Amino acid sequence: MPRAVLDENVSLQVADRLKILGYEVLAVAQHPARGMRDEAVFSLVVDEKESALLVTLDGHFANPIRFSPSKTAGILHITAGNLRGVDEADLVEQFLRTHSPRDFSGHLVFLSRAGARIR
Repeated sequence: MPRAVLDENVSLQVADRLKILGYEVLAVAQHPARGMRDEAVFSLVVDEKESALLVTLDGHFANPIRFSPSKTAGILHITAGNLRGVDEADLVEQFLRTHSPRDFSGHLVFLSRAGARIR
């Protein structure tokens, strides 16, 4: 089962949607150490056995020098601004249903209402 980590700024509706898509989800907002630094969040994503997909609104994770996407199953950075939880979930679900994990694993993906850009 693929893993996903949701940064604490991402709606829990995204977690529900990811579970439907077959992901094992860790939501930082529900983690006992919520409020943790970005580096601690990234350490939850990077695992020796299997890296996870990171879903975030935090622009710091778009810095590939600080947070290398190649160590992850992908970083989905939602750049659409203030969205309702259902809209965040729709963006993520639409992207995951139309792209194979091979397309974004190890890459930074910018998600917006206009579409996705994979770097």
